[in-house]
Amino acid sequence: MGLLSRLSKTQRRQLFSRFALYIMPKLSYLLVAVSFIWLLALPHQSYSKRTYISENALLPGGANVRFEYGDSIVAETLRETVQRISSYPAKERAEALEQEFTQIGLKAATQNYTLNTSTTSKFGVNTYAVFYAPRSDGTEALVISAPWTSRDGVTNTNGVTVLLALARVFKRCSHFSKDIIFVSSDGDYEGLQAWLRAYHGLEQNDSARKEDPLTARSGAIQAALNLDFAGTGDYNALGIFFEGVNGQLPNLDLINTVADIAGGIAPVELTLHDELIPTTENMTKNYINALKRMLNMMKYQATGVPSGNHGLYLKYKIDAITLYGIDKPGWNSHRFGLHKIGVIVESTVRSLNNLLEHFHQSFFFYLLSAVDRYTSIGLYMPPVIILGVSFIFQALSLWGQSGDLPLELESITKGENVPIGLPYLRRKRNIRVPATIVGMSFVVGLASFYLITTDFGFVGETPLIKLISSLGVSIMLVFTGVSSAHVRHRVLQSSKAPKSSEPQPAADWVVLKSITLALSALFVTTLSALNFSFAVSIGLVIALPYLMFRPSRWMIFNIVQVLILIAISPPGLALFASHQYSLDVNLILRWVLEGYEVLGTWLLPALCLVYWPLNLSSIMMVLLPAF
Repeated sequence: MGLLSRLSKTQRRQLFSRFALYIMPKLSYLLVAVSFIWLLALPHQSYSKRTYISENALLPGGANVRFEYGDSIVAETLRETVQRISSYPAKERAEALEQEFTQIGLKAATQNYTLNTSTTSKFGVNTYAVFYAPRSDGTEALVISAPWTSRDGVTNTNGVTVLLALARVFKRCSHFSKDIIFVSSDGDYEGLQAWLRAYHGLEQNDSARKEDPLTARSGAIQAALNLDFAGTGDYNALGIFFEGVNGQLPNLDLINTVADIAGGIAPVELTLHDELIPTTENMTKNYINALKRMLNMMKYQATGVPSGNHGLYLKYKIDAITLYGIDKPGWNSHRFGLHKIGVIVESTVRSLNNLLEHFHQSFFFYLLSAVDRYTSIGLYMPPVIILGVSFIFQALSLWGQSGDLPLELESITKGENVPIGLPYLRRKRNIRVPATIVGMSFVVGLASFYLITTDFGFVGETPLIKLISSLGVSIMLVFTGVSSAHVRHRVLQSSKAPKSSEPQPAADWVVLKSITLALSALFVTTLSALNFSFAVSIGLVIALPYLMFRPSRWMIFNIVQVLILIAISPPGLALFASHQYSLDVNLILRWVLEGYEVLGTWLLPALCLVYWPLNLSSIMMVLLPAF
């Protein structure tokens, strides 16, 4: 028989009480350390694997490409045309590009769209053309897109040029089994989003969005490549952007296919995003470089804003990446131009053309520490779950303390054999005040979200003004809740009978902190299944403050705790981001708001509706009476 089975019922209760009241709090800090160390270990080569092609039908680099040096000379001529029409107004520019596609022999058209939100009002014209493959039945298609504006803010001249050059090459090919759609979108994200909405036939119930229906279309889009090659010169390296809206990721086979081609038939230096890191044999430096790449990926995922126009395809279950030309003068690598870009894109499209079904073989959840090394979900998910468990352990311990008797706790510490029940059966808990504070915090979070996202039509209305209004509502809640709690505490102390046989309920802050930690664990662990990077970022920011902070008799300690909690609140994080990126706070807020209104990102709702209420509850918990 086991040890527990040989213990009496009272002894088992005592053992559980010791574990819940004394070991769990210490164990929660240990779990935070384990989670942090685990996360730091992920970029190490021992915890990552080399990437590989899972879908054998792709055969990257196996087909002979048709984009030859003669086509690159033609592309240079087309580049002059693109440079000329890029200075036209939006409508004339789109019509000129439509004419170029028509001259190639494709069915081309333009699409007008408008977007009106509380922060922006935009109008643009997209151009698109369809190459109907001779051997295709029109049920499947691939997309190659190139926005007019690069992520660098300049004209995407070479990107649009390659689009036209490939259209000329594909027109003389007869081996494609999927139609090829060429899209040149206007504006930032809103242009391609308007085209995708129209392509998938979404109803225009929103008066803020209006886009013309498409007159040329094909079948279901299987995959897409977005080209971002700014300027007219050559490039040092090819960057891959792959994060989508709310942290969505394409199938890893798509990235692996491009990596195989870029290392084979069209050798160029390949990197993640736009960061060039020199190779080294030093293990420590290699680890630091891998950590930088992984953190960079997690940064894009955590914000929820896609790292390029490709991210909009992922919303429609279309695997897509952005190929980005990196021009870094002085970098020690072989430069490449239109010819190699054309070869890489054509060879990738030829591989995608081989697919008999949608991408499904490889991973959809992964972290990349290099182009050729990945960490699967089975290794990177446990740290955030461990972080959530640390919150639960602390919450259970506090819940037990709120229901136990101080006399019995003292007896346990002295080793006396005093019969006690389970921690949650000993004394009454007053949950009215904690529940009211938590409930009002969520109401204030909802009110803040409404204030920030609603256009009231006032003169001079900006996101910063709305945030200040939300702060005013939050301050009123904190002042009212804390004042009421202190008044109630004094009343209870003054009316307390000197020899009352009924034990006093636990302090309000104990129950409030227990509820806050339990909700934090629920928030972090649930979010981790949807957006791991966002969840782990929030978890690491709040872990130690939420676990360690509690009311003190010393006012200076309470003030320091409140200041730290304010620093990690949404307004505090906005100020930090403003300082970190040297941007005005209003621009940071406008960017977050546009992400929600235009792209449907979760960052603003998550911060206002969950993160801020929990932060307000923690602030009020610190300011409640200590005893």
